[in-house]
Amino acid sequence: MIWRVRVAIQTRSLSLLNTPARRAALGVTLGICSSLAALWLLSSRVHGTLRVVDIWPLLVGVGLSVGCWVLQGMVMYLLARPQLENIRARDMIHIYLAAAFVGGISPIRGAEIPYEVYLLRRTGLPVGLSGGVVFTRGMLNSSVVAAGSIVGLLFFSGLPGTGNRAFLLGIIPLIAVWGLVAWVVRRTRKKERAEGRSLGARITNLYRDLREGFARVWRQGIGVIAVCAALMIFYWALRLSIGPLALMAAGWSGNWLPVIVAQMILTSFIVPLVPTPGGSGGAELSFAALVAPFVRPGELLSGILIWRVLTYFLLVAVGAFFAVYHHLNNRGTRTG
Repeated sequence: MIWRVRVAIQTRSLSLLNTPARRAALGVTLGICSSLAALWLLSSRVHGTLRVVDIWPLLVGVGLSVGCWVLQGMVMYLLARPQLENIRARDMIHIYLAAAFVGGISPIRGAEIPYEVYLLRRTGLPVGLSGGVVFTRGMLNSSVVAAGSIVGLLFFSGLPGTGNRAFLLGIIPLIAVWGLVAWVVRRTRKKERAEGRSLGARITNLYRDLREGFARVWRQGIGVIAVCAALMIFYWALRLSIGPLALMAAGWSGNWLPVIVAQMILTSFIVPLVPTPGGSGGAELSFAALVAPFVRPGELLSGILIWRVLTYFLLVAVGAFFAVYHHLNNRGTRTG
């Protein structure tokens, strides 16, 4: 009898996760609870109240967040436009936001990649080119922030373990990755598709499609890639300014450099290792540990909460709207 009850409970629990809406709700709940737990832990050690002292840094931070979304969408638009001329920039921004929502509520890093490829395919891009656009944007994104983190660690003496050795350990893998990209682009040629419908043939064809699509994106010309890289640098300049502005909204005034470097370290080395949606919990605690020597205790708790709202919760909330929109639009298309 007890065994049957346990089986019924497990079956019921699994059925609750059967729909995308329920899984999304679980991810959002887990992210919120993880952040609240981290803030509660900080409040027990840092004496301060939650308050907004200056409103203008908060408003500027919101504007920069929106600007970041637009820049990411524009990078996707520039990479995809030579392959699909009737594509619109606002469609790419919507796709980025919807995919960011999926990535923000999943504890698995990179969960947004297949969803982003799926949405790009619905615009008319083949799967190979869709993957090429997504992978190229992701590579530019990670390369810019990784390079910035390496430079920050090298020149910012306030953090331990920096120096020429740390610089070399960081720059060598980055150069190796870009060397691999150059090799893939130069060596990739269109090949015959594998025949048959077996799993091996499908995997082989998918790999060839993705590789050829990636190469086609990079063969559009150095000008397109250079403009996208410049937009990505501008994106990170805006994104990294949100941290100091969040602390300023809590009453802080000080040197921006430690806060900027702390955000780069978080993005490159810490958040990807935290097994919660959006790195919730670990992001707040790590950010607090990195900037605590430069921020007064009374301003730390409020500043971290504002920073997290601007960089994570606002993106998830807006992204949820566009994810629902694409989901409903897809259902309407199938019905029609």
